Amino acid sequence: MKLTEKQEEIFSRQILMKNIGEEGQLKLLKAKVLVVGCGGLGAPVLLYLTAMGIGHLGLCDNDTVALSNLNRQVLFTPNDVGKSKALTAQKRLKTLNPTLETTAYNQTMDEKLAKSIVQDYDIVLDCLDNFDTRFILGDACLELDKPLIHAGVDEFYGQLMTIIPGKSPCLRCLFPDGLIKEKRNKTFGIIGTTPAILGSMQAMEAAKYILGLKVFSNGLMTYDGLEQTLDKVEIIANPICLCRRG
Repeated sequence: MKLTEKQEEIFSRQILMKNIGEEGQLKLLKAKVLVVGCGGLGAPVLLYLTAMGIGHLGLCDNDTVALSNLNRQVLFTPNDVGKSKALTAQKRLKTLNPTLETTAYNQTMDEKLAKSIVQDYDIVLDCLDNFDTRFILGDACLELDKPLIHAGVDEFYGQLMTIIPGKSPCLRCLFPDGLIKEKRNKTFGIIGTTPAILGSMQAMEAAKYILGLKVFSNGLMTYDGLEQTLDKVEIIANPICLCRRG
């Protein structure tokens, strides 16, 4: 496989980078990335993965576009209200890159779906808004030996965690006792720039992993938009956790 003249021009700024070059760009073009959640986090993730030249994107989301999404979900317009997020995002991304290969899953991410589709991708990005589904997705990635990049956002704050099975702690190490019930499915405030920042960081981690560059996989990164700070917190893997088995 070689880059076409058009691809050389489109990705010329990336090819100039010593950590990418033509060889790295070909790696991106061959990569298959699954993005679960096409909302606030998923929108910037999908935009930048498309722009950098990822060859195949899987888009999973069972929700439809609402007016209240538009302050942060930049793939959508008022004309998309009521439409499937996954299918609408798929169509929009194809206008940005007609050669992009996509698979849309307009359905709920449950255990059955996770185990059936995660295996088809090189890396998975958690752009979800609830931890029940995150645990399902995270467990499937561990069982199928697939890296997972998690991010979560709330108001001006966010967190990021890259999970490499067998090498790094996982979401269950971070939340060994699960979550407090009353916090589940709670509607929270959010400004659009917070998921834009965390989603861009997820896309960066995905690109680095595909390129064979070092990723942050030994803990949690926390972002504070009010103070404009980014901190790294070491997470100790639970020795009896699923991520330590195998």
